[in-house]
Amino acid sequence: MSTNWISRRPARAKRTGVKSLYGFAQPYDFTRALPFIAAIAMLLVIVATGAGDTALGKVNWGTYRSAYFIYLGSVALLAALLSFAPRLAWPLIALVFLDFSLGFGTSALTHMKFIAYNIMPADSVTEQYVFHPLLQATPNPNFVGHLPVEVRHNSQGLRGPERDPERLKQQTVIAAIGGSTTYDLGVAEGQTWPERLEHLLGTRYAVLNHGVPTYATVENLIQTLFYLESYGVAPHCAIYYEGWNDVRNAHDPHLDPGYADFHLLDKYTWMQARRRPLFAEISPLGRITVSYLQRWIDTVPTAESLFNHSPSSGSDPLLEKYFRKNLETIAAVNKSRGITTIFVGQVLNRARLHDTQSHSWWPLVRDADVWPLQTRFNTILKETADSVGVAAFVPPIGQFQDSDFVDKGHFSAQGSEKFSAMLAPVVRANCTQNH
Repeated sequence: MSTNWISRRPARAKRTGVKSLYGFAQPYDFTRALPFIAAIAMLLVIVATGAGDTALGKVNWGTYRSAYFIYLGSVALLAALLSFAPRLAWPLIALVFLDFSLGFGTSALTHMKFIAYNIMPADSVTEQYVFHPLLQATPNPNFVGHLPVEVRHNSQGLRGPERDPERLKQQTVIAAIGGSTTYDLGVAEGQTWPERLEHLLGTRYAVLNHGVPTYATVENLIQTLFYLESYGVAPHCAIYYEGWNDVRNAHDPHLDPGYADFHLLDKYTWMQARRRPLFAEISPLGRITVSYLQRWIDTVPTAESLFNHSPSSGSDPLLEKYFRKNLETIAAVNKSRGITTIFVGQVLNRARLHDTQSHSWWPLVRDADVWPLQTRFNTILKETADSVGVAAFVPPIGQFQDSDFVDKGHFSAQGSEKFSAMLAPVVRANCTQNH
């Protein structure tokens, strides 16, 4: 009996030593035990959240978001292991708490429409957009992401499937141009209205999605001048779905003809096209830190905050002038190249545009004033098209309802299908290889 007790003594002593190291042996040392408990609690929350999001398809292995969970879990585990030195453990616990709260907090608040910017690391392996010296930001070729719907860019940086250049030469090629409502941000692959439109038109047509989130007529004009060819093939027809992103510039007291004072500069924030180190892609706190450092050292200034001014109602004659001029120039460039132009007016979700407050996307326009302003822009679009001799189509807003949108203006799968069905006859009547 004595021999057995002696053989177990070193093991017991070792266990007691570990407990004592972390403050769990009598007399208890709460200065060591508390950081251990806090770190383990954070680790369990991180593991449970990561497992839950993975089960829901919100986290895919090998993406920035999966690295975010690995990073948080590793730091939480390190804090637990170092809890015998509280001065080392507590800063690590605070780091984990801040990064977890920033990531999930901004994600939840963005989902509830309380804030505009979500700094939860992206569930992708590359950046969705890359810097461009003329357009500020363009879609990253071959990008694959889950945002939360699946989004893919082909080798040309266009949303949609890869194309066969030889096949395109045999088809009537249509370029769909616009902002996020052409990119069709709210629906998954195969459900965007350019893809549905192509399906309705048949195999003789190819509809290539040149839509890019945040793009207004200024960027669309640049695209028309230089970037309508894809796979070395020029389009026979170009559809421009315009309005929303021009409206965001309404009542800007320093409005530049090229929207350079606010809209273009603000794209760097919205599209996250500024170069960042890897840790800023994985850590929300790192992203915030880098963004503030960039404001001090980057030669590209940040956009003026228009929230310092009060929102206004009614039309903006100067913005209307620039919008009309951009449309006229787009039509003229296409006409000189034998490309048929179709201008399409924007439809928005009136059911969610009743708030008397302004929104971060249109800082000087109250939500309730957005649709009247957009209606005015649709009228200008139709008038401009008639004056320069190109086709125009303004979808009947009365046929759209809340279920056709995922938010204030982006289509749901149902809305995308409805919109493409309305557009198909207009395209058939105007887009042929003979035009």
